[in-house]
Amino acid sequence: MKRVGWIVSLAAALSSGAAWSQESFAALLLKDSLSFTLPRDYSPVAVVANPDVLYQFAMKSRAGKVEIRYAIFPSSNNPEVGAAFLQTICLNLSKGKACNIRPFPHPAVKTEFGADGGFTSMTALDSQFGSGYTYCMANLIHKNDVADVVTFFLFDDMKVLQSLISQDEVFHALRFK
Repeated sequence: MKRVGWIVSLAAALSSGAAWSQESFAALLLKDSLSFTLPRDYSPVAVVANPDVLYQFAMKSRAGKVEIRYAIFPSSNNPEVGAAFLQTICLNLSKGKACNIRPFPHPAVKTEFGADGGFTSMTALDSQFGSGYTYCMANLIHKNDVADVVTFFLFDDMKVLQSLISQDEVFHALRFK
């Protein structure tokens, strides 16, 4: 029961700007031992306030209709809580529709992201957060006692997503050191 209460509190924090003290992206990268490299053909864009999910950084592709956003949160320190947290985010993005959460293979998430675990999900967007886009792939990577990082890939065409995930500099732009 304690776990459910924590998830509910976390969900409330996601939807309330006052409940979440947002630090700058650069400060969080430093504090949480994260590295970020802006991929070529991408430009930083302003963070847009919305009631669905807070995030600290966004970039848009100059080559196609794609936006990638990053949200850095305190570490959940528990794979079950991380999966529930990502499900809560998906519910916020899709106006209550659950999404299929799948774990990243452990050896791959460790090698590719320097993380202790991670999950991936896909959802249709029906929220202010996703305004102007049809779909979102949300990935959560987790480092014990450090942070949970959610990367949002916003797009309209599934072929564009396939291209994104095959580009190492885009898919792995943010990782734990």
